[in-house]
Amino acid sequence: MNIFSLDVLVDYLFKNPSIVLWLFLIYIFIYTLSVLFGGARPGRNPVACDARRPREPLVLEHKVRDAVLKQRFKKTKVPEKLDAVIIGSGAGGLSAAVLLVKAGKRVLVLEQHDQAGGCCHTFREKGFEFDTGIHYVGDMDGRSMLSTAVDQLTEGQLQWVPLDDAFDVVALGPPEKAKLYPMKSGREQYYENLHSMFPGETEAINKYRAVVKTAQKGNAGPVVLKMLPKWLARLLVATGLFNLFFGGFFKYANTSLKSVLDGVTSNKELRAVLSYILGDYGLLPSEAPFAMHSMLVDHYRKGAYYPEGGTSEITLHLVRAIEKYGSKVLVNAPVTSILFNDKGKAIGVRVTSSASGEVDVFAKQVISDAGARNTFKTLIPKEIAEKSCYYNLVDQLGPGVSCMTAFCGLSGSPSDLNMKASNYWAYTSTDIDGSVGDFMNQSVEDAANSEVPLIYISFPAAKDPSWDTRFPGKSVVLLITIAKWEWFSEWKEGRDRHRGERYEELKMAIGRQMWKQTVSLFPQLDGQLEYMEVGTPVTNKHYLGAPLGEMYGMNHGLKRLSAETSINMRPATGIPGLYMTGQDVYMCGFVSAILGGMLCAGSILNRNIINDIERLRKTLNKQPQKKVN
Repeated sequence: MNIFSLDVLVDYLFKNPSIVLWLFLIYIFIYTLSVLFGGARPGRNPVACDARRPREPLVLEHKVRDAVLKQRFKKTKVPEKLDAVIIGSGAGGLSAAVLLVKAGKRVLVLEQHDQAGGCCHTFREKGFEFDTGIHYVGDMDGRSMLSTAVDQLTEGQLQWVPLDDAFDVVALGPPEKAKLYPMKSGREQYYENLHSMFPGETEAINKYRAVVKTAQKGNAGPVVLKMLPKWLARLLVATGLFNLFFGGFFKYANTSLKSVLDGVTSNKELRAVLSYILGDYGLLPSEAPFAMHSMLVDHYRKGAYYPEGGTSEITLHLVRAIEKYGSKVLVNAPVTSILFNDKGKAIGVRVTSSASGEVDVFAKQVISDAGARNTFKTLIPKEIAEKSCYYNLVDQLGPGVSCMTAFCGLSGSPSDLNMKASNYWAYTSTDIDGSVGDFMNQSVEDAANSEVPLIYISFPAAKDPSWDTRFPGKSVVLLITIAKWEWFSEWKEGRDRHRGERYEELKMAIGRQMWKQTVSLFPQLDGQLEYMEVGTPVTNKHYLGAPLGEMYGMNHGLKRLSAETSINMRPATGIPGLYMTGQDVYMCGFVSAILGGMLCAGSILNRNIINDIERLRKTLNKQPQKKVN
């Protein structure tokens, strides 16, 4: 009998599965060595040295700021011999640009709007300043990997100011008699506060905490899958080896928030309070992956922050860092198509500007921060776009939710009006799925005459310690609710501020209702309103380039963080020379967009920039704190 027969070998391996695992791990080790010491050489480390410098005073003069943020596109301003051209100047595009220029690349960032920044930009109207998309950020304590990354990208020029201890407050019930639930920051205080608000739900809160912890254990999983070669990522997932380290996360990536909470407690108020932050990813509890929800809970449990000087400070210092290395960020530069050579490689973009007409800009790589839908359904010929897995993902995931925003300018300073550096999440009902779902299923005419079931209330003037100096005697409030693209889609081609009476009446009716409900919560604001403008889904299309008014790009439902989607949603698109950055590489939010920029730059430079920043963070945290003031 041949003892080396295939049957005997298979039987032996079946009885000793650890042998298979060890052989596979040895193979991975050999493969890693081949990547590190063979093939393409890594590019320059863009964070080899601490880039922070003494913090400069805030730039208060609008003309000086505009000279940085509003540089209009002209052909003569395009740098020569570009390594990369980036479509879109959101946090993902600008962060990728900073990392590339620090690695010696020459980059041009093109923005279709009249100022750079994407959701980080602010605008001024009637003597007021409003932020548009970044209302608070977690993890900016100065010692985390992400705060280290932002510090390096902005050269330490941002002062992140903590919000109040109760950074979020949940208001449940009819506005005139809503019950308030403050959500407090702090690793232990967050849960201690929940126990104090719901003393009879100790077991449920402890169970919830345990599930959040389990889901968080593997939260690096989606990022790891984006960084590994696709074949290797798929092999690790198919064999189940990936689940040894990240299984908890992916289990809860396919489990809804509602199903977890239903299994934790029958208390409707507690379920609503634990769900409250859903507006930050734009999904109802029945639609939201619990893994994503748990990441957000953990993100803010360590504290919430706001940049002194407003959110355009982020853009100002990112653009300055780019220009410092001889690269440019130009606005009023709508890209109408991506250019390819006869081999299907991206070689540049076509800009159609009012000042210069059609201009072709060539570069070694093209990076899109314009979102997957814009990129693969509009900017690229179908026969080329179909070669990327993104092309089908756009339809498989679908668009994310849209929103309406009421920008409210008030007389009186934040202290005069007793404003707090907190956000308020106002829900008219504990049945969030039912109330918000019913609201969204109405016609726009019915919505305009309905109570708004969800309002996010932000007080930027109270969050920013520089506000009183910049805008004395004034305050601003932002009111945001979820909305349907279809409500206003008939006006999608209309000119901004010229869409007609019916459009104005409908949007202002919803805005006035949001304001009425807000005044019920904050009676001291009654009679102080001086100015209100309301943005709709078509406003998002006009200013942010969101084709269907999306707040957060592609939908973040149960498919978004699956292993397969995580493998496919990566910077390298499968089309030579074309890369993606921003929130459609990973997930929504400022920090995720920055992470998308890091992944994109790392893909181009053949470096693990996350590891580079983590090494720098550890080095800096061992040193005495460097003064940047």
